[in-house]
Amino acid sequence: MSLAYYVEDQNEFKSIYQYSRFAIDPEEIIAHQLCEFHIIEGHLYELRSNEMDGEYDQLIVDHVEASPREPADRVYPPHQIHLEFRRFQAGGSHPVIKTVTVPNHIQAMRFLVKDKLSVPDHGVFERDSCEVDLDRNCYVIYLGEEII
Repeated sequence: MSLAYYVEDQNEFKSIYQYSRFAIDPEEIIAHQLCEFHIIEGHLYELRSNEMDGEYDQLIVDHVEASPREPADRVYPPHQIHLEFRRFQAGGSHPVIKTVTVPNHIQAMRFLVKDKLSVPDHGVFERDSCEVDLDRNCYVIYLGEEII
């Protein structure tokens, strides 16, 4: 299996990022597909569609904006799976309230698919959205309202 990201440019789709065959596990491909947003080489993309052609998975994304990394944002070591839980604030910063490391992508997917999340030591929140940040080697789960 392999995964490639494509963006439409003047009625043609061009590849913006690609994992070579066998360089990405099937579970990681699925985890990427669950994310609505993707940070790739300093740009924010929104998932438009999720497609496949045989063993080749393709994510069609729309460019949203340049998204340079904030100096305070942590870059995680590769080959580990990190999740950041951030409070979503429209038009503002999204403060990190918790980070966790999970042993595999199946465990990451358990968080990515939920509508409501229990964040250890912080409470239960509605899930707003999630992204995979390839530049920082992590998944980010944006949290909405706390559920009392």
